[in-house]
Amino acid sequence: MSETPETAPADTTQADTTQAEAVHAEAAAAETATTTPESTALALEAHANTVVRHNIYLAAVAGVIPFSFVDTAALIAVQLKLVHDLAGVYGKDFRADVGKAAVSSLLASVTPTLLTGGVVRSGLVTALSNAVPAAGLALRIATQPAFGAAFTYAVGKVFQHHFATGGDLLSFEVAKVRDFFTSTFNQARGKSAKELAAPAPEAVAA
Repeated sequence: MSETPETAPADTTQADTTQAEAVHAEAAAAETATTTPESTALALEAHANTVVRHNIYLAAVAGVIPFSFVDTAALIAVQLKLVHDLAGVYGKDFRADVGKAAVSSLLASVTPTLLTGGVVRSGLVTALSNAVPAAGLALRIATQPAFGAAFTYAVGKVFQHHFATGGDLLSFEVAKVRDFFTSTFNQARGKSAKELAAPAPEAVAA
């Protein structure tokens, strides 16, 4: 008695494979359909905002270092890390030398604002530091973290906007963003790192 060839299992396997491929294709098509330029831009913005928040806290910590040149170097290092991280979010190339020059120029652009009206405070800090070093140190610790947080917030927002609108590090021009940067920095001054790093409230649906 001859045996009948068992072809059913092979046919079933082939059918299952075809069905799985069809399901995968449908899923990929659905994912592509739901990924719009708007949703991609929102995802990048959310990622960039997280990067800025994280570096604001790092800058505030750098401001507590009780040595002038060390805390300045630490603050610049945080800014370079911030620019590097934001460049990565938006797929832009990063060069440390170009980034450092840009950050230094931004810092220079707000120096007149810091000096104006600050002579008395600076004199007070100097006098207290000479008379009672611990008091001067306490004043520096009370003010520097706030400056570092505000400066980092402004740098982050400027580069976030620059990268999001198609710019890269080589096309960054301080002269073109100085007004926006100064305005953002002035709005951030006086706020704590916690306030600046707080996520923006979600829009309430109508």
